[in-house]
Amino acid sequence: MKKLPKALSSQLNVVEIDANTEDRRQRKPKLTLPLPAEIMQHVGDDDWISRSIYDRKAHCARTTKKVSNNDIGSKSNMTCQIPYLDPFHPSVMKFIKKGGGSNCKRFRSCGKLVNGIFHITDKNVISASYRGIFRRGDFNYVLGTSVKVSPTKKIEDEFIEVECRVRNGRLLREFWLQPVPHDHLLKRTAKRPPGLPLNILIVGMDSLSHANAQRKLPKLYDYLEKELGAIMFNGHSIVGDGTTEQLTAILTGLGELEQYESRRHHRNPRPVDGWTWIFKELKDHGYLTGYSGDAPHIGPWQLRLKGFQNPPTDLYTRPFYQRAARNLQGGRDLCLGSMNIAQCQFKYIRDVFDTFPDKLKFLLSYNVLFSHDDLNQVENIEPHLISLFRDLNTKGKLNNTLLIVMGDHGSRFGKMRMEIQGKLEERLPLFSMIFPPWFSKKYPKLHENLRINTDRLTSWYDLHATFRHMLYYPDLPSNIKHGQSLLQEVPASRTCAQANVADHWCPCQKWAAVDTSDSHVQNAALAVIEFINSLNSEHVLSKKSCEILNLKTVNYALIEQPNDKVLNFRQTNDLIPEFQSSAKPIQKDYCRYQLQFETSPNSGIYEATVKYHRGWFIASKSVSRVNKYGEQPRCIAKDLPHLRKFCFCNVTVNSTASTG
Repeated sequence: MKKLPKALSSQLNVVEIDANTEDRRQRKPKLTLPLPAEIMQHVGDDDWISRSIYDRKAHCARTTKKVSNNDIGSKSNMTCQIPYLDPFHPSVMKFIKKGGGSNCKRFRSCGKLVNGIFHITDKNVISASYRGIFRRGDFNYVLGTSVKVSPTKKIEDEFIEVECRVRNGRLLREFWLQPVPHDHLLKRTAKRPPGLPLNILIVGMDSLSHANAQRKLPKLYDYLEKELGAIMFNGHSIVGDGTTEQLTAILTGLGELEQYESRRHHRNPRPVDGWTWIFKELKDHGYLTGYSGDAPHIGPWQLRLKGFQNPPTDLYTRPFYQRAARNLQGGRDLCLGSMNIAQCQFKYIRDVFDTFPDKLKFLLSYNVLFSHDDLNQVENIEPHLISLFRDLNTKGKLNNTLLIVMGDHGSRFGKMRMEIQGKLEERLPLFSMIFPPWFSKKYPKLHENLRINTDRLTSWYDLHATFRHMLYYPDLPSNIKHGQSLLQEVPASRTCAQANVADHWCPCQKWAAVDTSDSHVQNAALAVIEFINSLNSEHVLSKKSCEILNLKTVNYALIEQPNDKVLNFRQTNDLIPEFQSSAKPIQKDYCRYQLQFETSPNSGIYEATVKYHRGWFIASKSVSRVNKYGEQPRCIAKDLPHLRKFCFCNVTVNSTASTG
């Protein structure tokens, strides 16, 4: 084996085996290190981890040139390589801290709104009145006249502000919202019944990446997967910058710039009412529609755009939150009386399901304030989310509902966003689908396709196509410009271009060549050889007959990394991407290599994939030999054919005559 430079050897806890040493078969590594549990959880059934090789150099090998797909020579590398992201990667964990909690119980509440009746619960209240909150376009609201609270008369307003006067003269102000079962909603009939008649409930959280959901909402994540059977999508990509692009793709099937001009500071902008919203199609199929967002000041279609002239959905809570947001208490606790604003959102979801039990429902509840500004704060609503889903499930509401729990994108700003992992997290939001338990039995092929698609490249355009597929099932919907239904198998060969994801948003990894003398590369090759030698040592025959292999040379090595546009992307300015000109940052702590190396004494040339993870090397058990082994393994070929590409019989005269 080539002697490593002293400077390099000092970084490696490895044994250098001299090919001329007679007792090399009996040589043991000098050190067998204990494996941390956090590392072992990333070792799959098809992986093998070296227990004797450890590299303290955290940074990945530097790249030397770009490599095309043809250079790699593998058809599989023409497809999207979905990046593995460790939620607890050191580069991001330094930004993770406790969310601080949310305690609104300290604020006094004078009553509660139940089925249209406001019940006074505080005995010290001497009078109570309410005013309705009414929409005046998307950017204004008005308050109605004051009405005395009655213990018997129902309140018909959807949104109210309640004022209670207590005995000490103090005035308590509360805000309540309720879905009102208007006759025109109850009596509306479907022009055509949907093919898959399921309620659709979307609970979205702003800036929640898949990785941050695993970090900050572990109990919820576990509950969704284990109790509700959630289908978690690992390769789900954003399609543009910010919330507007994601929700527009979901709800219209097109990008923002594919719609007519609605940006406020551009020429002749118009309200977004005429965009290709799915809401009308849903109503035609018998759905009650609803949209609820808790941050009207940064609304997806109001911050930069002209908003809606008319409410886009049957239930539209924007005026309530316009008024309530001005009266939040408790700072970061975000309290509306004794409940935080997320609890108000989740109570509204329960109320919609209770108020319209016999109507198909499409409801998007979009939660911003607990996740947009601070990626740590989202943990404060975890118990409320679990409570919501548990209640819906216990009451049977999920038995005819497709539940989607999602983030629109990952964190878009802050110090973590400057890390490579932060950039990738922005592009890989949480996306999960929970179908009723009976769905997989009634539609096994559809369920199988969904499972397959969890490790394929998907996007928000696909979710739009899925909704439309559900409406027309078993027929496929027409006029789908972008995306495809997730009830169909997404091709393994799909690219970002085919998914309508621009290069600078594309999460797919690329391969680049790295210096073969780098300690990571040398150690990765040694780890694979250690694995090969361990296979040859598992059986008495091969242990006795097969030579121990050593590293002769590394022919080439590649590293998987985001594409250059992702690495250099800085921000967008009015949807136009801007890129930094400085050198790309270097990956660290997690690196994935492909390498080709030659061993002695058999002159075998092997190709393998190896992951470096916080010091450890995890090799894929799928090791390819790319040159002929001839008669080298004849001493074990009959009894141990699976070792033919690895065994060099110590009694064999090396031959290149036969094929392998």
